[in-house]
Amino acid sequence: MNSPLLKTILSYIDSYSRNKIVFYKEHLLDIIPIDVGKLLSQSLFNFNNERQLPMKAFDEINNIFDKAIFDHPNFGKTLAISNLGILFEAELKQNFKTIIDNHSTNNLLLIEWQGEIENDILYFMSKERGIKININNLSHITL
Repeated sequence: MNSPLLKTILSYIDSYSRNKIVFYKEHLLDIIPIDVGKLLSQSLFNFNNERQLPMKAFDEINNIFDKAIFDHPNFGKTLAISNLGILFEAELKQNFKTIIDNHSTNNLLLIEWQGEIENDILYFMSKERGIKININNLSHITL
């Protein structure tokens, strides 16, 4: 991994913050994120109870994320995720901010983010037509 990038992440991990979230656009060399969209859609494929879909999705997201945590030689417990669009599907009724908050207090959470980020605001898709998520109270860095 690029040495300045490694130093930036390590310095951030060493800071005393409640969350450890890193947003990045390009693959980090030795990290392969899980494909959240693929894994969650596979786990929900045969589920037919619309009323219970949000709870089932919540449970599946937590199971998928818990299984994907790995020990990185430099970062310790790490979860790397990508392809997050499914988390914004209205029928799943998930709170993206809560999901990343819950999974970034005990682990480094690496998020491959293809949308825009500006002034502690995430824009899923685009700033003009996307979903806006305020993350100002979540400790994070953007690479």
